[in-house]
Amino acid sequence: MPSPLQVDVYVAPAIQAVTGLEEPSKQLWSPICCTLIQGPTSAVLVDTPTTVELARGLSDWVKKTAPGKKLKYIYTTHAHGDHFFGNPILLEDFPEAKCVATTFVVQGIRGTLTKEGIDFWKAMFPNGQIPAGQFVSECLPTSGEFSIDGHSFFGKDVTFSDTNYSFFLYVPDSDLVVAGDIVYGDCFQHCAEANSAEKRRHWLDALDQIAQLKPSIVIPGHKRASQVDGPYLIQMTKDYIMAFEEDLQKWDDPVKVEESMKKRYPVRWNNFILDRSCVASVAVRLEAKKKASI
Repeated sequence: MPSPLQVDVYVAPAIQAVTGLEEPSKQLWSPICCTLIQGPTSAVLVDTPTTVELARGLSDWVKKTAPGKKLKYIYTTHAHGDHFFGNPILLEDFPEAKCVATTFVVQGIRGTLTKEGIDFWKAMFPNGQIPAGQFVSECLPTSGEFSIDGHSFFGKDVTFSDTNYSFFLYVPDSDLVVAGDIVYGDCFQHCAEANSAEKRRHWLDALDQIAQLKPSIVIPGHKRASQVDGPYLIQMTKDYIMAFEEDLQKWDDPVKVEESMKKRYPVRWNNFILDRSCVASVAVRLEAKKKASI
């Protein structure tokens, strides 16, 4: 039997973002979870953060946390730039690492790396914060499987989470799921893309898909740095989606939905994400009601 895997989580801190909103609490980007999984000789890094500075902090941490180990893979859980833009910086220190994702996620990364997609992120993080030399990760085999030091890892696609192109990483030998943005900690969940009831149902299905594996460790995409990881986050994420759905049924005003969600979840933060989620989801709901009345 192979030696046990060591699992460590680096939480890249919240940083300023140019959001176009005046309220200071709506000018921040959420902390980002980056997971390092290592065996006796090799390691896998799951997700890298948005900016040059954050990625360099992560790279320094990897060197300290896995000294002398070969970083074989840098794995991307989904096609949001705040989970893979740091890849070029990591490759400066770990040039032998292979950047990989499932075929489904690679499709999404290609879309993010269009001029329009890059310009969107550069507007929020200007002045050279987004690393240069962006590239599309390699596709894993259709099985989504790869291995280090005798341990198998499996990339599992889902229909939808907080974005279209998502998957989670399952490591059976450690009863581990690295969930990306399918699962959240105490940060407001990004529902600006999951802006319809159908998409949110698919997100709930993705959470059920993870729960069926009965993992002992579940690592979210965004959380408070000191927050404990665990399977309890699956139900917590589901409860949030259902609460958001309930508030959307009550009000056609995004401000009222936002106020209600803040009352429900006073510990969660990143009001920018909550603001955008309420605006987008109310707009989709109003359009659906309008079509239904014709």
